[in-house]
Amino acid sequence: MNHCPKLLLHFLSIFFITLTFQSAGIAGTSWLQQPSWAAGSPSDSAQERRRTLSTDTRTNISPFAPASNNLAIDVGQVFLMGDLGQYSDSIGSQIHYTYGVSDLFGFDSSLGYSEHSDGKFSMLSLLTGLRMNLSWYDKVVPYLVFGMGFYRPSYQQSTDGILSSVSPVLFGVHAGPGVDLELTKSLFFGASLTFHDAFGSTRTSANGKQLEVGGTFSSFLIHAGVTF
Repeated sequence: MNHCPKLLLHFLSIFFITLTFQSAGIAGTSWLQQPSWAAGSPSDSAQERRRTLSTDTRTNISPFAPASNNLAIDVGQVFLMGDLGQYSDSIGSQIHYTYGVSDLFGFDSSLGYSEHSDGKFSMLSLLTGLRMNLSWYDKVVPYLVFGMGFYRPSYQQSTDGILSSVSPVLFGVHAGPGVDLELTKSLFFGASLTFHDAFGSTRTSANGKQLEVGGTFSSFLIHAGVTF
């Protein structure tokens, strides 16, 4: 009988100690799971988070990074090949746009023009394709571009003093390597070598003469651009 109060007191002590540790564990777990923005108003915290993410996204944009818009002006030499080799090589230019889809890929498009042999031949192109970044060496990015598009070669011919022209729209493909250098977070500089194949066809000029149109050529262009 004398041992009952002692056993009861011992049991109650263990019960209260266990209850205390359980309460502390629950409180600790609740504190660890609490979001960092939960201290203030939920609506204010969500708005602050959106502003922070938006600011971080704009800050992290660099040439050809994911979600970047890259606009460049390209100028360089256009080398005519094959059947087009009868015309002289000349300076060409193009406007180039690239949207960064990921660290590896980008959507690529361009509008280019060149004129050869005092206007006897010219080439207008509207191209689209895929840019693949091969690697990232600090601020240097080598890459490959391949795609397809439309070519509009224009042939000027003079027969018996009569000037006639043929300007078909042809489908073709292009591919080639390039390299870009990040000058700043919003400026870049680079060069590219691209091979073009405008699929050949036969057209009839105004004087009834059959003319083979299309062919292959390559371009070596340097470019400077801006990222936004």
